[in-house]
Amino acid sequence: MKIMMKICNRLGIRLSEVIIENDDQLYRTFKKIDTLIRHTQLEEAQDVFQHIRPKQLRSNTDKKQYYYYEGYLQLVLNDNADEAIFNFGMLLNQFVKSSHDMFAILATLGTGLAYERKQAYDKAEIFVKQAVATLHTMDAQAMPMGDDDYLQNEILIYASAAQLYAKINFPEEALELIDLALKKAQESQSLYLLDRLYAQKAANEVVLNNVQSAHDHYYVAYALSLVTHNSSLTEKITKEMAEYHIAPLQVANDA
Repeated sequence: MKIMMKICNRLGIRLSEVIIENDDQLYRTFKKIDTLIRHTQLEEAQDVFQHIRPKQLRSNTDKKQYYYYEGYLQLVLNDNADEAIFNFGMLLNQFVKSSHDMFAILATLGTGLAYERKQAYDKAEIFVKQAVATLHTMDAQAMPMGDDDYLQNEILIYASAAQLYAKINFPEEALELIDLALKKAQESQSLYLLDRLYAQKAANEVVLNNVQSAHDHYYVAYALSLVTHNSSLTEKITKEMAEYHIAPLQVANDA
């Protein structure tokens, strides 16, 4: 720090200006990682993440973001559930002061999804239920910040929780969460994950033998996947419709 002060004196600038600039740079780095993840550009996100140095992490918020993204990338990109659980645990045990904290909810959800990956479904359900319940509480107390990041995190949590419930054969619960996510998206006119949500809705309706509704919602999901250029989802929808013996896409009466 003394060396830094001497350099600042020689350059005629304040030390606080350097620190603020560093904080701004770290903020932009985390923002870039978040954007890349939301666009499923996970390898690019990991490349950016690897440039963060531990010494840059000054605040609790910095540390929470660091351990969350580390855990997320370990789970989703590297398929390393144990490493993901460790990083999410670090966030939850060391840096969270309130359960009403979006990164705490995301880390709780991530822990549940990591246990799902390990096929420990009972543990997975406990963590996912906790994440959803805390999110409900935040909504009820009007705690949301009302920005796009918060909204997209809400939708992601509901969609991910619904995916788990579908996997452990609770389609009604899955549909309830999907409808919550769709309501959030529609109220805010957001396209975020809308294609995935309609595809999930259709798949759960197939399980419940609501074939016409499933067809209608597959149609919507397919159209949205084309709009968002989500080619992997387009392919998945086509495959699922063939698997479930649902007729090729036609104009639905009421999607």
